[in-house]
Amino acid sequence: MIETVYHILNAPGIAVLADLHGRPFEHVAELLRARRPEIICIPGDFVSGLWPGENRSPLDTQENVLPFLSACAVIAPSFLSLGNHEQYLDGADLKRIRSTGVTVLDNRWIARGGLVIGGLTSASVTAYRRFRAQAGQASSGVRYPRMQRRPPTLPDTAWLAAFGATPGYHILLCHHPEYFPHIPESIELVLSGHAHGGQWRVYNPIKRQWIGVFAPGQGLWPRWTKGVYEGRLVVSAGLSNTVSVPRFFNPTEIVCIEGGIE
Repeated sequence: MIETVYHILNAPGIAVLADLHGRPFEHVAELLRARRPEIICIPGDFVSGLWPGENRSPLDTQENVLPFLSACAVIAPSFLSLGNHEQYLDGADLKRIRSTGVTVLDNRWIARGGLVIGGLTSASVTAYRRFRAQAGQASSGVRYPRMQRRPPTLPDTAWLAAFGATPGYHILLCHHPEYFPHIPESIELVLSGHAHGGQWRVYNPIKRQWIGVFAPGQGLWPRWTKGVYEGRLVVSAGLSNTVSVPRFFNPTEIVCIEGGIE
């Protein structure tokens, strides 16, 4: 695991922790204690989205999740948004997550100390909630039928205009970098993961830069995989690997943001 530092004008000191997927976190916590960021932002996929079974919570089947969030909250004010792997979390789960001291930003925002911090929930989460409601289930004890295709959806972006109009420096936790075209330019900083750095990174001699090969939601030769785009979208390569295909020239990373100098 590496520590990647980006300097962005006017930004506070931020640690970006994307895509832990319920894995061991001790090394992550050590790096956070050493750096002491002003805030910690967790833009989704802190759990693994495997089906936990009827009447079971992912928080019970993945023992690292709540301790990880509690450790973050002790180090610095911590905020999270919901990625596609959080689709099986229900209201009771979110209440348990809040009890760790981490602020859950589920299509909402808060204003604190000149910062306006919001979280854009993955469309996978909102789609599953609709499916669950149609099935008459209050909890996550219902599974998509095996042959049913999950309908393509877009995230709920209706609230972003009001979020962007709120006075302050705007930080949006948005797990999916492919949502970036739907985000108003009034939002100064967008923090994402999901792409896992493109899984394999290869050098493009024409662009003279390293690029990712594949990312969910973007396909082959994805546009947003790792780094800073247009000066305001920061994409983390993530803290873990969740598929059998190994990462190639693509180490896991903690992203740290520091305020730049104009």
